[in-house]
Amino acid sequence: MTNTDRKPLIFGIMMTAGCAVGAGMFSIPVVASGMWFPLAICSMFIIWLVNYLSSLVIMEVCFNFPVGTSFDTFTSKLLGKIGKIVMGLSAGFLLYILLYAYFSAFGNMAANIIAVDFLSSSVFVSQGFLSLLLGCALAILVWISTSMVGRISTVLVIAMAISFVIAMSGGLAEINIVQLFVSAPQDENYFSCLWAGLPYFMISFGFATMVPSLYKYYGKDIAKIKSSLFYGSFTALVVYIVFIVVNFGILSRSEFVPINAAGGNIGNLVSALENKMGQGTIQSSLNLFSNFAIASSFLGIGLNLFDYIADTFSIGNDIKGRFYTACITFLPPGVANFFFPNGFIAAIGFAGLVVFIGFFLLPFLMVWKLRSQKAIATYRLSGGKPVILLVIIVSGIAAICHVLAMLDFLPKL
Repeated sequence: MTNTDRKPLIFGIMMTAGCAVGAGMFSIPVVASGMWFPLAICSMFIIWLVNYLSSLVIMEVCFNFPVGTSFDTFTSKLLGKIGKIVMGLSAGFLLYILLYAYFSAFGNMAANIIAVDFLSSSVFVSQGFLSLLLGCALAILVWISTSMVGRISTVLVIAMAISFVIAMSGGLAEINIVQLFVSAPQDENYFSCLWAGLPYFMISFGFATMVPSLYKYYGKDIAKIKSSLFYGSFTALVVYIVFIVVNFGILSRSEFVPINAAGGNIGNLVSALENKMGQGTIQSSLNLFSNFAIASSFLGIGLNLFDYIADTFSIGNDIKGRFYTACITFLPPGVANFFFPNGFIAAIGFAGLVVFIGFFLLPFLMVWKLRSQKAIATYRLSGGKPVILLVIIVSGIAAICHVLAMLDFLPKL
């Protein structure tokens, strides 16, 4: 039995699912409220399939290089210096924009939780200040050590899973099935709101970044890597579907209008759900799940960006060096959120656009070049060029939709 054979499949599945599921899932019901339930489920399934195929495209690229090779090596070897720069900028911008989104979510949740206390007093603390305060508190953990983040993240993920099961099991008992399939008003069209939501669905399945890590962990064990990607991403799909069912079954489409108008942040959505679900264990579990998801995502993205900055600028790993790295990592998105505190949905949308460039377009170009060179690899995605063309076309449509939505050319709820 080889060392790879002893590595359980469940670890790869959990790593993939954990990479996909996080605080970003709270953007899904908000951006899908315009298209409503049937279209949301259909488009979610298509986007999941495209993301899974994209991860297999990246897997094909991986198998043309030694175990342990990263995206930096892939792009520099196959696409040259320009490709390397584009990948580096894409990865850096993606991590920064996601960290900004989670700063925003922190402040919005805190503002909703303590709003009653502030309304009864003359004290006023802005949402931007709360997000900066809470974000910097977690940033200290990243500064202290990576092992500290690992221990706390493990506790957060377990707590997040437990609170999600409790909250969703209670929420399913409250849903109105008829409401899920209600017809669109005469002056509206659900299909017209479909396109603006696609970029957010794309970022919700951001597990393609895990492929090199799984390749490093399992080596050239094709079956375990593919199974990890499939079952892990499918787990995320099931979680998202349950989350959509609960949200759309409890909140009517019209009740999402003020949530969208307020910026669609996590606190706005959770507050609306709590008002409909009432007091008690279910409500508390929903609140806990929201906070655990934000903290877990914040630490995960923060640590990734921290390591990326340290490696890029060759900053030392001593206390002083880690302090400088922490400042470069957390202060720009924290300060930006202080002045623009309601950018959660907008930031997630930008992340979807960057994901297309770094993890769809560049892998497409790399695998196309490899196949044109008739490179011999241990693994090749079946279906030929039509499959990888399908992946790039669908993901490209999602990216174009984001640009059109930014220019207000696409209708929203």
